[in-house]
Amino acid sequence: MRLLPKVFRRKRKRWLTRGLVVESKKRIRYLLFFVLLIILLHTFAMMIFEGFSFGDSLWLSLTTINTTGYGDLSSTTFTGRLVTVILMYILGITLMAQLATEYIEFRIEKKTRKLKGLWKWKDMKEHIVIINTPKENPELYLERLCKQLRITPKFEQTPICVVSDRFKSGIPQNLIDSNVIYVHGDPRELEVLERANITSAKHIVLISTDSGLPTSDSISIDLLYQLSHLKVQGDILAEAVKDSNRERFLQLGAKSVIRPIRAYPELIARALEAPGTEEFLEDLFSHQGDKPIRYDHQFSVNTWSELACAIIQDSMGTPVGYVDQQGKVRTNPPPHRSAAGQAVLMLVHEDHIPHINDLSSTINRVTQEV
Repeated sequence: MRLLPKVFRRKRKRWLTRGLVVESKKRIRYLLFFVLLIILLHTFAMMIFEGFSFGDSLWLSLTTINTTGYGDLSSTTFTGRLVTVILMYILGITLMAQLATEYIEFRIEKKTRKLKGLWKWKDMKEHIVIINTPKENPELYLERLCKQLRITPKFEQTPICVVSDRFKSGIPQNLIDSNVIYVHGDPRELEVLERANITSAKHIVLISTDSGLPTSDSISIDLLYQLSHLKVQGDILAEAVKDSNRERFLQLGAKSVIRPIRAYPELIARALEAPGTEEFLEDLFSHQGDKPIRYDHQFSVNTWSELACAIIQDSMGTPVGYVDQQGKVRTNPPPHRSAAGQAVLMLVHEDHIPHINDLSSTINRVTQEV
């Protein structure tokens, strides 16, 4: 029951701050309407009482209301001057000052709401929405993730929106400098997702709030239900703490599911850029599935492709590089260049790990052919 007053106060505050912007827009419209009306009334008055043309009358009204006053035209009749004093000096200039004040305040309030994550980004489309942040070091994690997205050519110009309730005063400045947009609030609330224009997003990333707690998956499940209700069209990448929840995530609409690996947010960037590669990369962080192995053996071949093809044809695994004679690691070597080294780096499956003697036989055969 204690939560109800807090939730009510939070929503009431959001309604009030949102109302400030709405009311400011209304006041600007009203003031602009009356300013234009006064300009038109004064213009017609000058045509009637001073005998000016429409162009000269409009010019006189505009230069008078903004206090420029070039002096090339002026009222000469008593009635014309009286109308000018009432419409321009008393009403017009006062309303113009109020209009300028309201507009400046509106711009300041708009900027403040954007920085604090309270703005509704209804025009944002084809963007990436990152929902939730890790419990530990959320600023550092977001910085690295957004940096990886920005250096990926596919997402270099793609808008990025972070939805979280962690940053009450707004996201760090370095993220703002990277053109990252922030929406503050509980992402399980429909109004918060609407402020991020979630239905127009191209990619949606569900971050596990606490990678050490399996109950974090329940939050992701709630969000997946919410997204399915909104009928979002973007691809959803979700983190699952428990492997047993992966299938459920996929059934609820997630296109890809990965384990939360906090040390390597780059995994998410690669998964968004090339869907499917996340499964391959995940295997490298676990003992199951494919695993990298180093085999120490001296070799020297005319081309790297000769050795790589021979190892693959003998069903030993997939060579991904080697360690040269100076101890430097060469990954994805040029296939048609010579190669010499002291070890071969390979990807093998846990169910078929070749013996060093078998691999040595293959390497020696290729070396003898050279």
